[in-house]
Order: sequence, then C-alpha cells, then structure tokens
Amino acid sequence: MSKWLQILALQANEHGQEAVAKQLGVSKTVISQLINSKYPGDLVRMRKLVEGAYMHRTVVCPIMGEIPLHQCDKHQNNTVTSNPLKLRLYRACRGGCPHSTLPAQQQFKRIAIQADFSVGNVPKRYSADAAYNRLERQSQTDGGGLRQLCGLLKDELKALELRYNKLLQQQATGRNQNDQ
Repeated sequence: MSKWLQILALQANEHGQEAVAKQLGVSKTVISQLINSKYPGDLVRMRKLVEGAYMHRTVVCPIMGEIPLHQCDKHQNNTVTSNPLKLRLYRACRGGCPHSTLPAQQQFKRIAIQADFSVGNVPKRYSADAAYNRLERQSQTDGGGLRQLCGLLKDELKALELRYNKLLQQQATGRNQNDQ
C-alpha cells in the first residue's frame, strides 16, 4: 500500500471516513473504496487531494500564493464567478496556470496579437504600472489584505510588459524591413 493511502487510512481511523471525505470534498464511499483498494476513479487526483490535505504538499497559486494542493483542485472545479476573488481564480485556472489539470476544452484559448503598423498608426504601449495601480485599487475595494497578490501580479505584469513591448518592436522592425 502506498504512503498516501496509508495516511488516508490512518486519518479515516482517527477522524472517521465522513470527516475525511468532507475535508477532501468527496463522498465517504470514495474514501471507503480507496482504503479497500477498490476505487475505479482517478487515483492521481485522489493522491493529490490526500497529499495536499494531510501531507502538507503545496503549490504556488498565481492568485493566492502558496496553497495546499487539495485547495488548488477545489479552485479549479469552481464555477461561481460572482465573488471577485473566485472570478480571478476561475480565470487563472483556465488561463494557463501550470498547476491546472483541467481538460483543454475548459481552458481559455490564447488570442494572437495582431498589430496594425500602417503609417501613422502606432499601437498603444502596455504600461505595467498603470495595470498594477488598477489592480491595487481593485484589491483594496475587495477588502484589502491582498498585498501578496499585488506583489505577485506586479512582477508578472512587469514581465508581460517587457515581452509584449519587445514583440511590438520586433513586428515593427520586420514590417519596416519588408516595406523597404
């Protein structure tokens, strides 16, 4: 029996299958089937849930920072988007988060950047500082206390600014060379 299954069985003996099932967000039938090696479902997902809840395995969420693995799974399956934080999580989980296990059809598709470099039409440059200021104001209206989020987002936006502006410059240079 693997280590995560041993820990699951130990937790079920100490706290009861129903309490363990509630913490993992599954039914007590699933817990029973796992302990008895009869679970027909996704063992990889179940292992991640147990490791996150009882073995202190964490991931770095782009929105919430370091969180337990089982909470990451819970956020990926979230469909409620009326709460601003849950909406940001929903978008991050479907927008290319490296920890997302969602099938490709549930993830957002990337849109190619098309810039019009005709004479007199210069694309607007991306400003990470302006985007950060907007996000900081939004986090304060959400109740504050999200400084860590703002720090992570600022770093990400700075990197995005560099990549995007470099792309615009490369496209403009390539366009100018083709026009000559």
